[in-house]
Amino acid sequence: MALLGDLLKGRHKAPVTVKKAAPKPKHKVKPAPKPKKPEKKAVKAAPVERAPPKPVLVEKMSEDKAYDLLKEAKIPVARTVFCRIEKHLEEAIKKVGFPAVMKVSGTKIMHRTEVGGIIHVNTPEEAAAAFAKLMKIKNAEGVLMQKKMAGFELIVASKADESFGYVVSAGIGGVYAELLRDVAFRVCPIDTAAAESMVKELKGHEVLNGARGAKPINFPVLYDVVSKVSRFMINKKFKEMDLNPVFCNEEGCFVADVRIIK
Repeated sequence: MALLGDLLKGRHKAPVTVKKAAPKPKHKVKPAPKPKKPEKKAVKAAPVERAPPKPVLVEKMSEDKAYDLLKEAKIPVARTVFCRIEKHLEEAIKKVGFPAVMKVSGTKIMHRTEVGGIIHVNTPEEAAAAFAKLMKIKNAEGVLMQKKMAGFELIVASKADESFGYVVSAGIGGVYAELLRDVAFRVCPIDTAAAESMVKELKGHEVLNGARGAKPINFPVLYDVVSKVSRFMINKKFKEMDLNPVFCNEEGCFVADVRIIK
């Protein structure tokens, strides 16, 4: 009866339906990836045009003058005559004799072996033919006629150095000098005692001293040549000088090729 009375009085409220929340997903939902920004392409800088390096000017002294300077300095040289024209050959043959070596000469020719610029001759006819052939070589200014020498080939050289002033070197010479690289150095000037210590440093010293029954070279003359070259360069102030080869035997040492860069 109480329930009925309550209804009549409007005191009893209708039941409220409660909605249940949606169940949470078991796995987390990853956010959608952000769109990638377009990559910027690197712009290559335009190549900078640079002027080509200036060629190094190398001024080689004429060989007839170079030989004269060596003679003035009392540095022994092989018997040599410079011929500019064929008419000079007759006098050259009288002074040099046979066997001889004919060499092309020119201030722009640095390595005559590379241009076929050396010919051995034994008669006046061969000398004339060799002269004509050598004068056809590019930049030929003349031909050297020189007495054919025998002995060990050495190189004596000197050059200006930014740190030490001038340096002098002595080593095994000839066409294989750059390949063997058997060489010793000193700061200029030096005396004959220092030149002797240089030569004794060479790996080929035993060969020079008469290995396998050969006669030793005239060492005192070699020491004197090296010492004179060191003083010569300080006095003349040239950039570079190469004496290669210097033929050394029991009689002495004789310069057979000279190159001076002024």
